[in-house]
Amino acid sequence: MDNLQDSLHKMTEVFNTKMASFRDDLKKVDTPVTVASLAAEFAAFQSFITGTLGNLQQQVELVAKQMDHFEMRSRRKILLLHGVQEHSGGNSIQDVVSVVTEKLKISNFSANDISRSHRVGHQIVTDKPRPILVKLHDQTLRNKIWFAKTALRNSGITISEFLTKVRHDAFMVARRHFGIKKCWTRDGFVVVVGVDGTKHRVSTSAEVNKLINSSPSVTGDASKASSVSTIPKASAATTSRPKRMAKK
Repeated sequence: MDNLQDSLHKMTEVFNTKMASFRDDLKKVDTPVTVASLAAEFAAFQSFITGTLGNLQQQVELVAKQMDHFEMRSRRKILLLHGVQEHSGGNSIQDVVSVVTEKLKISNFSANDISRSHRVGHQIVTDKPRPILVKLHDQTLRNKIWFAKTALRNSGITISEFLTKVRHDAFMVARRHFGIKKCWTRDGFVVVVGVDGTKHRVSTSAEVNKLINSSPSVTGDASKASSVSTIPKASAATTSRPKRMAKK
């Protein structure tokens, strides 16, 4: 942040100095100003502005990435449960306890393990239930639930990480290009399996696009991914990791 402020201060000073110089030259009627001299000064000024703006852009991107990192850290104990039916006057905490104890078979789990829980989004008359956001007190318990999610297969209920918008967008871009089975999330990062079988951890759409540009040809079910409906941006996409990767 200090570097960003220094760059802005330096750019402002140079801009004001150059503008004052141009203004003074225009007032000096006794000193002829040639097109060549103006062109040279303009070129130097343009070069400085272009370089400074490029530097500012890099610093802003760095600050934004750091903020996203801190935001994701604040979500490290949060999971999203999708497909849990809503009931009139239902208690989301009890719904979470039921899923964890009955379907995930974690018997020692109780409402006391939950820091907070609520449905995400506005209640709409529809057959599709809203996701449940659940924050656990303990990181280890959160991970235990996360790794037990394979027990939910074919139940209509899924568990995903609560990604930031930046990471959710990156995940959707990756899934559309590389395919559903080649992308999942882990600890807030998007894991992408490239065409050569190499796994990459990314967190932004720009990083995903670099992978796409380096391996534009993909195989598998990438075409199917584009037809999969996305879930609300407040929640992350379902990110079940495949048990086994077929060898190329």
